[in-house]
Amino acid sequence: MEGMEFASLSLIVLVVVFAIGALKKNPLHIGILAMLAAFILGKIAGVKEVAIMGYFPTTLFVRVFGIMFFFAIAQANGAIELLARKMIAKTGRNTKLMPIFIFYVGVILASIGINSLAGMAILSGIGISLAVASDTDPLLYGLAGGYGIACGCYSPINEYTANIISACETAGLDVSLMSIYLFNLVAYSISFLVIYLLLGGHKAKGSLDNDVTLKDIPAFSRPQTITLIGILAVVALVVLLKVDIGWSGLIVAVACILLGACKCDVALKKVSLPSLMLICGVGLLVNEVSDMGGFTLLSQGLASIMSTHTVAPLMSLTASVVSLFTISRLVVISLIPTLPGIFEAIPTAPVTVCIAATCAGAFASSIGPLSSNGALIMSNLVNQYGEQAQQKYFTKLLLMGIVGGVVVAGTYYVASLIGVF
Repeated sequence: MEGMEFASLSLIVLVVVFAIGALKKNPLHIGILAMLAAFILGKIAGVKEVAIMGYFPTTLFVRVFGIMFFFAIAQANGAIELLARKMIAKTGRNTKLMPIFIFYVGVILASIGINSLAGMAILSGIGISLAVASDTDPLLYGLAGGYGIACGCYSPINEYTANIISACETAGLDVSLMSIYLFNLVAYSISFLVIYLLLGGHKAKGSLDNDVTLKDIPAFSRPQTITLIGILAVVALVVLLKVDIGWSGLIVAVACILLGACKCDVALKKVSLPSLMLICGVGLLVNEVSDMGGFTLLSQGLASIMSTHTVAPLMSLTASVVSLFTISRLVVISLIPTLPGIFEAIPTAPVTVCIAATCAGAFASSIGPLSSNGALIMSNLVNQYGEQAQQKYFTKLLLMGIVGGVVVAGTYYVASLIGVF
């Protein structure tokens, strides 16, 4: 086989792995499947086994594990959930404003580093619980928390950005995480406003049956206080001292454990091994596909239908479509490597904006019920309303995922046309 044939084959293998991973009844974990696919692809291409192992994303593993380990402590001792409850207790009972407030609580919590899945589970659950006792749409309240968490995950200290950093480094791209964070804060705020209006949040009447005040919520315990101080320490290390996010998380996690914030074995049990396997397994396959020229081939195809003003919105829309059926971080890891070839063909395309748009699209539609984030929201709805909620809210949740992706892509397109970037 020639180089072009290997490039095509590598892309086909990647698509097949994603397609199998999207199947609900798939018996294999997609990370393990990706590793096996990388081995088979490598053997077909004549790559030595030790070279296949060399594609393992060691840097990405350290980054994700380090910050994930720290926030496992915050999850284990309840610091983040208690912080969320205290923030929401200060909002009053206005049913029109509550979803907006929950959205920005999610932005803040994810901005200080909470894991996306843990954050969505906690905040969408709290939001739906608030809606249960009042005549308000629980889907809007659940989406408010989940979408806010998704928006804040572009913060430089969130573990999600480790995927962006590593993907950009592999692709040879310079990236400004703060720019991506600010761009997407605007794009997601606009997108959530559209969802809020579509679900009738502005028409809500009455007040929430929420008698919980700050006096009813316990004070932070010593372990929780240590953890919250630890969050500030992580921010200082990453933003001020420019220490890598993975090492920052690991350093502060060790300090918190030594100070009694949590037992090490308890925190380790909260670290998601399936998530690590997913990231590293797919990362291994993506690195191999990139080395075989698969992403160069894909970027040539994408560039042929793009212009300076459409690179960002089309990359965002592509990411959104794929993310409806799979995990958002897989989309980021897989699509960012296509950008260098596109920039080579369209040198006037704004680099940071296109990276931000690609990442934005990946999370914007992940609130759909077929993606892991949307599945968490659906799970909280089922917990509150029973199995009938699955049938009642499935289509609505899917439509909101589509709306989210389209609005974010549209925001980037309009901004590009009027010369904001």
